[in-house]
Amino acid sequence: MMISCKKEVTNTPATAESFASEKQMVKETYANIAFAVYSDSHTSAVALQTAINAFVAAPSQITMDAAKQSWLDAREIYGLSEVFRFVDGPIDNPDNGPEGLINAWPMDEAYVDYTQDDASSGIINDPTNYPTIDAATIINANEFGSETNISCGYHAIEFLLWGQDLSASTAGTRPYTDYVIGGPALNPLRRGQYLTACAQILVDALDQVKDAWDPAVPTSFYYTFIDQSNTVALRQMLTAMKSLSGFELAGERMFVAYTHEDQEDEHSCFSDNTHRDIYLNAQGIFGLYTGTYDSPYANDVDGFSLSNLIAVQNPTKNNQMLDRLQLTKDLINDMYTPFDQAIILPAERPKVFSAIESLQAEAELFTQVAASLSISI
Repeated sequence: MMISCKKEVTNTPATAESFASEKQMVKETYANIAFAVYSDSHTSAVALQTAINAFVAAPSQITMDAAKQSWLDAREIYGLSEVFRFVDGPIDNPDNGPEGLINAWPMDEAYVDYTQDDASSGIINDPTNYPTIDAATIINANEFGSETNISCGYHAIEFLLWGQDLSASTAGTRPYTDYVIGGPALNPLRRGQYLTACAQILVDALDQVKDAWDPAVPTSFYYTFIDQSNTVALRQMLTAMKSLSGFELAGERMFVAYTHEDQEDEHSCFSDNTHRDIYLNAQGIFGLYTGTYDSPYANDVDGFSLSNLIAVQNPTKNNQMLDRLQLTKDLINDMYTPFDQAIILPAERPKVFSAIESLQAEAELFTQVAASLSISI
């Protein structure tokens, strides 16, 4: 399915709100991409759940590798969705937003399972305080007592598949025998129960966000968003893009790790997939600004975009924005991988810093783009 609503901007006489119909189309493109990305994220999470269930039912290197690949595949889609955060939409809603069950980090791995320093740490190895391993237990434990007490989501699943990353040359090397009854690790049955419950929590949380954006549901947030004023909606869009590129991506997700030179501060530290997290977040910003989404499940979107709108009102600023968005992606691609080595190798650190600086410049450009629309962010 291709969703498209591009059309040429016509220079009609200014009214109470110039380019009102074009701004309405920008909102619709935003909502269409949000639904497509979250729908695909849910689909990929279901595929991940299927692979995890197969692995736990018959632990082997083959089934574990298949589950790992499904996790990596799911991250390729979810990373594009981060641009829809930071404005209290369905993912971050203060009352019921499930983001903390999906992508919370950084994670104290000892809260969930054994570590190199303690073979009996974590909920999995504590049947006294956690006699039952199920979704309710895990959800109740999430961020209990500390924001690093992450018990579920992509990164808990990542840790349960890869284990700690203790090597500069590889990702984590958790053995599949951790899930084999009678194998060398403590509590393999509980570990399998924990992993399958985490997969179900992830599927349910993404289903909630997908449904919240579903245009087939008349009461969904899809219509709440497109029915609000153009100024409010555009401010939310631009605020989210500025927040992700500047404070969140350049700052929390890159500069903190760069400054501390510590892999514990990187996003996907167990799988060494952080470089893809960073790139996909940047691509999500690019896609939203240009109104495009290429779906692996035939849910492509190609709609009237912010870029189309700004191209008419301030073509110079639009070209600057497009150039900066592309440069940011190129600089991220140029970083050394894995990211935990890029932040400590003297010859590679400057590339990380160049990407950080480009993201900061990108955030400032979003302020200027907003000003082109007489919007302050």
